[in-house]
Amino acid sequence: MLLSLPFQPLEFEHTLLSVICAGLTCHLIFNRLEPRSLLHLVLLLAVPPSVLTVLVLPHTSGLSSAVPLTFALYISSLGTSVVLYRLSPFHPLAKYPGPMLCKVSKLWFAGVAMKGKQHLYYSELHQRFGDVVRIGPNELSFRDVKAIVPMMGSKGMPKGPWWDGRVPAQNREVRPLLALRNPEEHARRRRAWTRAFNTPALKDYEVLVDARVSQLVDILTTKIGTSVDLSQWLGWLTYDIMNDIMFSGGGDSMETEDRDISRLLGNAQPMALFLSHLPWTAEFYLRLPGVGRDLRAFRTYAAQRAFERKARGSHQKDVFYHLIDEAGLEATPPSSAQVTSDGGLAIVAGSETTSTTLSHAFFLLLCNPTAYRRLQAEVDDPKRDTWVPASQAHMPYLNAVINEALRLFPAVLSGSQRAPLIGSGGQIIGSHFVPEGTSAVVHTYSLHRQAENFSPFPDTFLPERWLAAKEQIALEPKIFGGKHEVIHNTAAFIPFSVGPSNCVGRNLAYQEMRMVVCTLMSKFDMRFEEGFDIDSWEENMLDYFVVQRGRLPVVLTARAS
Repeated sequence: MLLSLPFQPLEFEHTLLSVICAGLTCHLIFNRLEPRSLLHLVLLLAVPPSVLTVLVLPHTSGLSSAVPLTFALYISSLGTSVVLYRLSPFHPLAKYPGPMLCKVSKLWFAGVAMKGKQHLYYSELHQRFGDVVRIGPNELSFRDVKAIVPMMGSKGMPKGPWWDGRVPAQNREVRPLLALRNPEEHARRRRAWTRAFNTPALKDYEVLVDARVSQLVDILTTKIGTSVDLSQWLGWLTYDIMNDIMFSGGGDSMETEDRDISRLLGNAQPMALFLSHLPWTAEFYLRLPGVGRDLRAFRTYAAQRAFERKARGSHQKDVFYHLIDEAGLEATPPSSAQVTSDGGLAIVAGSETTSTTLSHAFFLLLCNPTAYRRLQAEVDDPKRDTWVPASQAHMPYLNAVINEALRLFPAVLSGSQRAPLIGSGGQIIGSHFVPEGTSAVVHTYSLHRQAENFSPFPDTFLPERWLAAKEQIALEPKIFGGKHEVIHNTAAFIPFSVGPSNCVGRNLAYQEMRMVVCTLMSKFDMRFEEGFDIDSWEENMLDYFVVQRGRLPVVLTARAS
């Protein structure tokens, strides 16, 4: 039965056309303004069809049919318009190849990423489509060394909207350094981090690292002859080291074999990655009751550690000393919330990435006995002060092993998304123009394994590629003696990123990895546990921005002093 209204209803065809036009207008607004806040999304997606229901109502039996009809027509016209535009030749990225589903919506890529294999999907797309691939409606992935400096150099692009999905809206005023999208704010905040990881500071941290490595050796010595999960122990080691360096102590994972922190992070990462690929969904998801529990628990833990350290005061110049500006070098002291946010960043970025690279390095060495013996010979060389960090920095094979592990398995496998500065109009990346509103990434994993950058055998663990030509020929004459074309493009080696937003703790990571590898190689002989499936290591490796690792079961034997 038709309802009577205080105005003359439109013809049914005109009513439907009005709803369709409203949906198309909504698409135009989204395309021009890109609203992301929850309020704006509700205003655009819910209010118009609710109002238009009044026009549809006279042509239906009541609200129960008018409301779903109006919403369905409004949303479908909006969705159809979006899909057709994204696939049309009028889209700014129309000329770039990529899967149709990626062009239509980032939802497809986000779903792939949640499985933990996005690094392989990126690589597959580059193998299929070339060096520049459209991986989203408004996102490009580059596998091109010429894109590195224009994208990430001093005149490059700031962080992209990917980072908005990792920071709840209510916390965006106190983003961690890693997630800052404003270049000026990033430069201001980074000053404290630079002081915390300069050469004098690294010298102070040596004793802290050495003490924790010695503790690990003592613990592993009690487990001689049994199988240990070396990856797990390296995770506990680097976590305790970062607590010492960050907060002057408080981390005792090796002593307690505490798995709670790694569990919290591990459980939170898949959804955090999904929200990063679809940052607008974070506004909805993080407001749902009961969700994000593990992530909030970790943030609470980081805040507690920061407050405890602040209450204790300064006994030595740890990282917190610099972040909270206890020396009074900054005009405006940082807020407690800011320092807490950065404290959580330091624990994750400083421990997980280092333990991941160390785990890969030992796995690759155990898979390659020749490389293992060569490194052990260098560590045992009586002419070298292999216990001194300054000397370790000049051990060729040690550094070759670490760099080759970083090349094959960069700690951040899929790079860091960037986007043109708002108001800039866009950015030139080599021969490509990236318009404002478009995101881009240099895919590190693919770049590092590109034959044009590292040959021969770009997918093979070959530490010798990092040595001087004379040493290469002496150690591997069949490979480097002229039979194969040798390409070693260090400009394509970016495991710590480059430019103003590169990893501020890069030198600490190298120092820590050298000390750990030298010590363990000198103290123990290692072999895989009997029956260990070597292929399972890469199969169990999951790329959630922070890499999740499987077990690395190793049997240790004590070496003679």
